[in-house]
Amino acid sequence: MKKIRRHIPGKQKKNRKAVQERLEKQTASFGKHPKECCVCSTPFERTKETVKTWQVVIKSERVRLTCPDCWDIIEKVVEKEHEE
Repeated sequence: MKKIRRHIPGKQKKNRKAVQERLEKQTASFGKHPKECCVCSTPFERTKETVKTWQVVIKSERVRLTCPDCWDIIEKVVEKEHEE
């Protein structure tokens, strides 16, 4: 027995295009990231280690850069709130 799939023309193309535009927008905003931690103002030095350990959060076109120490504190606070 042959399965009949419902085909909606253009839907996949529209979804793919929307995802591509979103990715391009986020990539462009990543280039505008701050040069220091948004919490403790520790300067960001671009090395392999810092690029791997620092966290970048992009939310509603606002870019936040967070050092590993501050990120651990933020994670603990969020985890504590989820437990309550």
